[in-house]
Amino acid sequence: MKVLLGCETGGYRTFSEIACVRSPTHTDFGKSMYFLTKTIEVLFSPLGIMVMLTGFGIILTFHKRRQALGRKLLFCGAAIFLIFLFSPLAKLLVFNLEKDYAPLLLPPPEVNKILILSGYAEEHPGYPITSLLSEPTIGNLTEGLRLYRLMPDAVIVVSGGVMRKGEQSFAASMADFLVQMGVPENHILIEGVSQNTYENFLESWKYLREDPFILVAQACHMRRSMAVARKMGMQPVPAPASFWVRQHLFDLETKTYIFRLLDSFLYPSPNNLIRIQWAYHEHVGYYWYRLRNRI
Repeated sequence: MKVLLGCETGGYRTFSEIACVRSPTHTDFGKSMYFLTKTIEVLFSPLGIMVMLTGFGIILTFHKRRQALGRKLLFCGAAIFLIFLFSPLAKLLVFNLEKDYAPLLLPPPEVNKILILSGYAEEHPGYPITSLLSEPTIGNLTEGLRLYRLMPDAVIVVSGGVMRKGEQSFAASMADFLVQMGVPENHILIEGVSQNTYENFLESWKYLREDPFILVAQACHMRRSMAVARKMGMQPVPAPASFWVRQHLFDLETKTYIFRLLDSFLYPSPNNLIRIQWAYHEHVGYYWYRLRNRI
């Protein structure tokens, strides 16, 4: 398999050196800051706040002078949980992320490159590759594979770095999946250095440059991904994967739209908690990138 890893490649040396300097998570300090920001993000996320309210509420109920405050915190935590579970909030937040980009049913004839972004992967010998990739990653790979079948001479770039030292990169696991699905090894390029969305494109530039390419990412992640790519002067063609809400709410009459939203109160789902958390991550990530001039 043709494996090209970020700054270790010989081609386009100048840009690779720039990428290494500008990629903050490649240094020990950068890694520490990365995990610190992730921790803060989780603590102040919708589910993080709910858990903290509930946890402090339980603790304070055992304190005689703080029992009233503890009960109030428990009530607030329970109320937030019920709002997340029953209300259409999850649908609205996710729809706001998914509405901008429609599915790409047929690839443009002038495009011969596909970039597939990773989600999460693990390495466990003795298990099939389908059990090692997260659902969003498999969704991205499946959509990329579908498009590849329509353009079999295309080159696929898979992008995603290493989370645990000693394990292979997410991109390498994605490449394993594609090879087992019948994609020739010489049609796959591996970018296994990046640690976030910004670095996905920074490290993939050496393979894509200013050529048009199909960008495959989760539908709710597409807005931020497209903005980063365009900021770098790249020419992505959006191919969103794994829609959650758009197909149910897009282009509806007002009456039908409201009915679909109110339908949430009749069918509560624990999936709403996951989707609210994901939507929070994407909205915060988008404005954080805007603040840092990455989009």
